[in-house]
Amino acid sequence: MLEKILIATDFSPASDCLLHCAGEFKGLGLKEVILAHIIYVANTPGLEDRLMDEARPHLARQQRLLEEQGLRVRSELRFGVPARELDSLAEELDANWILIGSRGRSLVKTLLGSLSFRLLQVSRKPVFLSRIEVLGEGDSCSISVCKRSFDNILFATDFSDAAFAAFEHLAEIAVAFKPQVTLLHVLDEDYAEIHLSGQGIPKQQAKDEERLAAMRQRLETAGAQVRIAWVMGKPAREIISRSQTDGFSLVVMGNNGKGFLREALLGSVANEVARQAATPVLLVPSGQ
Repeated sequence: MLEKILIATDFSPASDCLLHCAGEFKGLGLKEVILAHIIYVANTPGLEDRLMDEARPHLARQQRLLEEQGLRVRSELRFGVPARELDSLAEELDANWILIGSRGRSLVKTLLGSLSFRLLQVSRKPVFLSRIEVLGEGDSCSISVCKRSFDNILFATDFSDAAFAAFEHLAEIAVAFKPQVTLLHVLDEDYAEIHLSGQGIPKQQAKDEERLAAMRQRLETAGAQVRIAWVMGKPAREIISRSQTDGFSLVVMGNNGKGFLREALLGSVANEVARQAATPVLLVPSGQ
């Protein structure tokens, strides 16, 4: 399933933490890592050679960190707009997922802090956002991807094409890790108020739960322990709340592919979950 991932690095202590935990993905078949650093020189033309020379020893050091975990590593230094270059590189080298850090108090000043959500605007590959927290003023940090991310998964679905694509990834995770899984559908209360009558809501719930039951059967066949949750409310709020209070190790959901940047201005569900969920988030675009 996951033979090759692309990891974005800015050589910060936070990115070191990300690399130290790449070995967790070996359970999904990971064999090769593309370690990518993108140099953005729009504001510093003429410094390309100098910046490239400065980056090479840092990239070599981080490559060794990955190789020590038994992974084959290909390092890439590129120039360009980071989010778009990472997306193009993942397509060019046929990476299965892109792994990048997000959040953390000091990350706003780093490439990882500013890039992760821009990448969601353009990525044609699934993006695994790992929660990194930089502690204090020194170089120590913690990273939630090290905390057995595939043990207890919240799968949020709206039954869209992107959600079904995300479910295929979840099904493969279930085969590899036999996790606990909660299948969640949130009926948007605003949609229900406008489009469904009082009698229409129970009918919609029955239809939705039938779909969830079919998903549960497939996951249980793969060895997962599965429960179903159906609620009416605000989708982003419900998903984020559960990620914070119910002990989940990962949220998996589709990234709806309807123009993330346009929707981000309005606060799309995927955008809100990516920014606020307490756990790592795997966002899968339709077609993946």
